[in-house]
Amino acid sequence: MRLHSKQDFQLWLARDVEVRDELRELIGTDLGVDLESLDVLEAFLLKRYRNPSAIQKLGAREVLDAAARHIGLVMLLALDGAAWAIELKDADNVYYRLPIIRLADDAEECPLTMVTAALDRRTGNYLRGVVESYA
Repeated sequence: MRLHSKQDFQLWLARDVEVRDELRELIGTDLGVDLESLDVLEAFLLKRYRNPSAIQKLGAREVLDAAARHIGLVMLLALDGAAWAIELKDADNVYYRLPIIRLADDAEECPLTMVTAALDRRTGNYLRGVVESYA
């Protein structure tokens, strides 16, 4: 899911609550917004998808997007100075046109790629581990 403009990015951000509500309904429980919610999310993803390519298929991309939004929210709340951002100028940036979390020290992390990495590693605590490493 690559966005093409600042306007696309703003529209993507504006749908955050709605999309995360749909994820909550799909999971069947309230995730909360703490670090432990990342373990619940990861368990759900690992049970539902066998590998990263499974969540990138048509019909599953909405879950990928919703999971990334939840991860981003947890990062925003857990990490001082974190903010949503998007790189639209540097086509060589690995996260070009993807929603990212930019940290106070200008480090960048992409919640979408965190989801696929979690499905690849299959540890059950990858997502929380990444966020804790920034804290």
